[in-house]
Amino acid sequence: MSAFLGPVHFMLYNKIQRQNDLLNEIIKASDENKWVDDLAGKLKESCGENETAPLETVIDESAIHNWLNNQVQISENRMAYALKLIMEKDKSLLDKVSEIFYSNGAAARLDYADIIVSEELFKALNLCLLDGMPCDGGVTVQQDDGSEIIWDINMQVHAPYYEKHGLSSEVFLSMRDKWLQGFFAGSFNIDYARLGDNTFRIMEV
Repeated sequence: MSAFLGPVHFMLYNKIQRQNDLLNEIIKASDENKWVDDLAGKLKESCGENETAPLETVIDESAIHNWLNNQVQISENRMAYALKLIMEKDKSLLDKVSEIFYSNGAAARLDYADIIVSEELFKALNLCLLDGMPCDGGVTVQQDDGSEIIWDINMQVHAPYYEKHGLSSEVFLSMRDKWLQGFFAGSFNIDYARLGDNTFRIMEV
């Protein structure tokens, strides 16, 4: 490992890769079902592409923060633009996309199958979900009493990408909700709920 790179950098890069894996599932579904012609090509042309090689082989170590921030922006922009193009084809396709978010969340849960404690599961979420740079304050915990956690998503982190493409922030929030539903679907002792527009809760039952 480079002397300049720490665990937080690898953690963030992994979250970017997870979001790109999710987007690749959406692209595959689009190709197979003919939602948007050459969705991958359109995204590359308009938004660029994320690096996928091992972090230490591609990062600019002279500007680590700026390099990672650029990768976050590319990933967020690609997701928002993909949803825009799909909705332009047919708004009802968003239901199909939400199923992909759900199944991706359920698959991510398998990586933490041995965890049943709400606090540990909340930590797992923050290893999976991209909410800007660590310094952006993407998630704020309102309440944590050990068995119940309520948190808010800072929409200033996500909304600009959706607004750029003429989409409501609710598009992002509804997809995040579906992902979380999938993640907690197999948790027999955890109740998950979306409490408000950008407020979510998990509780041991």
